[in-house]
Amino acid sequence: MRGLGAVVVLALAGCGSNAPPRECEGLPAEQCGTPLGSALVVDTDWLEAHLGDPDVQLVDTRASGYEASRIPGAIHLRPGDLATMVDGVPSQVAPPIQAQPVLRAMGLRNDVIAVVYGGPPEYDPARTVWTLRYYGHGDVRYLDGGYAAWAAADGALDAGPPNVEPTEYTIVGVDENVRVTGDWVLSQLGDDPFDMPAIQLVDARTEAEYDSGGIPTARSVNWTRNLDAGLLRPEADLEVLYDGMDPLRTTVTYCVSGWRGSFAWLTLTALGYEDVRLYDGSWNEWGNGEFPVEQ
Repeated sequence: MRGLGAVVVLALAGCGSNAPPRECEGLPAEQCGTPLGSALVVDTDWLEAHLGDPDVQLVDTRASGYEASRIPGAIHLRPGDLATMVDGVPSQVAPPIQAQPVLRAMGLRNDVIAVVYGGPPEYDPARTVWTLRYYGHGDVRYLDGGYAAWAAADGALDAGPPNVEPTEYTIVGVDENVRVTGDWVLSQLGDDPFDMPAIQLVDARTEAEYDSGGIPTARSVNWTRNLDAGLLRPEADLEVLYDGMDPLRTTVTYCVSGWRGSFAWLTLTALGYEDVRLYDGSWNEWGNGEFPVEQ
């Protein structure tokens, strides 16, 4: 089995101490999400406490059902609304000039905590969280369990036609620290046989896809293994899943189109990894024959 090189001691931020997770530093306790002790991921209790807060805006990413029933105040945004073809590679994040009118029409507001939720597949809301982070939205969070968890908790729901007003949402700049290209990944692998990579890679595809060929040095962690019945697994389980990885090293996640890799990005970021990036082009670009493939 392919590995990541030398095994390192896992030292997750806040684990085994009373220090707050990195993403919670400086936040009041009630603002930090409960799952994994990370502000990136919130649960239904957190949402119940903040429902109706004018500084919190819900974003529903479900493929269907929004028109009939939604969490009160939610706008509707599909991850594909913010994706486009870039240099012949499909499903990549759209440039700001293309995305800004979409976000305005959908009713997103600047300067709010954007809480993104959805249904299966859970990588849809994760992709949307990553995309809004890329567009520089200051505070974006993922609702663990999504719509199903909220409904199961008897959370309030709106029915009937939604009432959404367009906004003047503005993308001031993008965060290039969360996105990488194929050329950049190749530059970080070093020389063949790639035994001293500058980054660690996580392949979020299925085991069969991984076995058929992947980026050299990548570790296979099927994105579904992060979940149990639609909820993120407990922190201890996720630590075991990523055992041997170093949370202080730059970590790059990928899949085929960047969707499943977004869920791996979200999981590792919530775990406290210091520098997690998504290879947006993923296998759609890497597998085109121009990059080295390990089988």
